[in-house]
Amino acid sequence: MKTFKSRFVECTGYFFILLFCYASISKILDFENFQIQIGQSPLLSTYAGIVSYFTIIIEIAIAFLLAIPTTRRIGLYFSIGLMAAFTAYIYIILNYSEFIPCSCGGILEKMDWNTHLIFNICCILLAIISFFLEETDRNKNYKRTISVVLFMLVFSSGMVVLLYYTSEYMIKKENNFIRRFPHHGVVEIDSYDLKFNSFYFAGHDNDKIYLGNYTSPFLLIALSKDLKSYEQYVLKPENYKTFKWSSTKIKVAPPYIFLYDGKIPIIYKALIGQTEMKIVSVNDAYFSDLENVDNDHIALRYKSSNTGSNRLGLLNLSEDNRIKLDDSSLDGNGLFETDGQLLYSPFSESLIYVYYYKNRFDVFDKTISQKAIHHTIDTISRPKIKVVEMKNGIKKMAAPPQIVNAYATVQQDILFNRSNLIGRFELRKHWKNNSVVDMYNISKREYLGSFYVENRGDNKMTQMLATDQFFYTLIGSEIVRYRYAQVISKQLTRESPKPIKE
Repeated sequence: MKTFKSRFVECTGYFFILLFCYASISKILDFENFQIQIGQSPLLSTYAGIVSYFTIIIEIAIAFLLAIPTTRRIGLYFSIGLMAAFTAYIYIILNYSEFIPCSCGGILEKMDWNTHLIFNICCILLAIISFFLEETDRNKNYKRTISVVLFMLVFSSGMVVLLYYTSEYMIKKENNFIRRFPHHGVVEIDSYDLKFNSFYFAGHDNDKIYLGNYTSPFLLIALSKDLKSYEQYVLKPENYKTFKWSSTKIKVAPPYIFLYDGKIPIIYKALIGQTEMKIVSVNDAYFSDLENVDNDHIALRYKSSNTGSNRLGLLNLSEDNRIKLDDSSLDGNGLFETDGQLLYSPFSESLIYVYYYKNRFDVFDKTISQKAIHHTIDTISRPKIKVVEMKNGIKKMAAPPQIVNAYATVQQDILFNRSNLIGRFELRKHWKNNSVVDMYNISKREYLGSFYVENRGDNKMTQMLATDQFFYTLIGSEIVRYRYAQVISKQLTRESPKPIKE
């Protein structure tokens, strides 16, 4: 005749059989989504492949052990270990993770993380009581039973902690192209229809977002940061009729506005709010991009006459010997291989060069004399481009290149990089409907996480601008404003960019 104690142990075994069978079958039926959830976990991203298979196997194995009376004791023992591991995972998520992901699916899909934690603790207590009853029936050595249970609890929890610390290091420092997506990284607040899709971000200050226009090169739009009002300026460069304009752009670096065309080459400068532009450089050097560094210095990207590759130089407006070119500043051969985007962070007083066709960006001091090499999380270290030389000597791409880093913006010490490549454990349907932005802490040399920017109809994001409080994108003819999730906003100290003294 079965006693209450034996029935209690038996019912506990059936409960865990039901729990583990349901959980494992749910994972198998939706394995791709389960593996993606593990891959984007803030704790186990690096081990997503191993953990996803191991979890299912161990759940099924424990269910079999519990179903056989002679191995039920062993099944209860491993149930304690597995539930302890799950509990440690949830505890770390709630208390030490940089962000809390969406709740897992299956039998617990309606529970939040705190409810998960309570449920798991109750399961551990149930398994411990049943194991204790089963074990003491065979062996009256209570101290040994308690020691065995404590060992399993410590071992299982310790393994999760070990996985957490090693995964954190590998994700931030030695990432093998696994992205982590904080829940709702950016949330759309509002938008403004510009009517045309020819605008680009020229810069920002404490109050306004500035837009240039490719088809109207002297037009500058100043939008309030809440997108509620705007002003329109037509810049008036001196002697503009004497030049043949072909590649004209505007850049705003408070308190200045720059108008430039590197093919002439010429650079104009004025204070924000003024429309009359004065020449500060003409025929000093041909260039393809610039960033204002301080009151007297402008960083240039130019084509080296020695190598035919893109390189960086510094224009000193206060000296007679104004230009300093550095043919060793960028790595790579050829114009296309060294193609990229030049940025400047007033917060850290550093220049950043993001390569388009490989997983790399270089960080320079403002004199371009010191360089630190950084890598993005994807694995393309060599550009996948094919170049042919025409009969007239001009080199062109023979096939569309594989773009790695499509566009970037910097705010304080955080680089926001729009990646063009899908990572591991990511759904292709998300890439069809969104653009992905990866974030890097420049000074700590760490990958911070990623977020999606949703398409608007058939239009994808073409440009982006990060400020200390909001994130802006250009999508089609609209400018869209987003607020940061807390996990992102806490990375920004909300200090204003260092203004350049007049």
